[in-house]
Amino acid sequence: VLAGCGTAPAGPPAPPGTAAVAGGTQTARTPVPSAAQLDSAQRACARPGSYLTAVRTGKHRGYDRVVFQFSGGLPSVRTERVTTVYDDPRGTPVPLAGKSRLHVVFRGASAFCPQPAHRTWAGPRVLAPRYSQLLMVKAAGDFEGYLSFGIGLAARGGYHADPLVTILLAT
Repeated sequence: VLAGCGTAPAGPPAPPGTAAVAGGTQTARTPVPSAAQLDSAQRACARPGSYLTAVRTGKHRGYDRVVFQFSGGLPSVRTERVTTVYDDPRGTPVPLAGKSRLHVVFRGASAFCPQPAHRTWAGPRVLAPRYSQLLMVKAAGDFEGYLSFGIGLAARGGYHADPLVTILLAT
């Protein structure tokens, strides 16, 4: 369950295994993955659990979008506006571009499979698309079942986060 403020309608749900955070007056639809993509994502880890497999951004008319994709089911998620995002578990500030920040925390998730040991998300720790509202997405921790990210925004605009891990940001 994601909490957010803004004026975006809930819109249709995203496909299974994706999550988004958004804001504005529209909600983005994430393309439905093919059967081969779903099969590949389901095999991200042989051990049961929710494992991050992708983080994507997109620029659209009227909003920017961040999508987090998981295999093995969706974790619970909390999104909140904060003044500073802190690294978990160190507690040090995570530098983010912009004037406003969102902290996204997935409970019961990881980007690392323990058996056999490997990363399930091989993407960069920092995405810097520099869109009109979405400036940066940065990994902020993967510790004891809590996977977190900081999102740097150009301004304190509206956002909408749905429980399928899609975040929309008003531009």
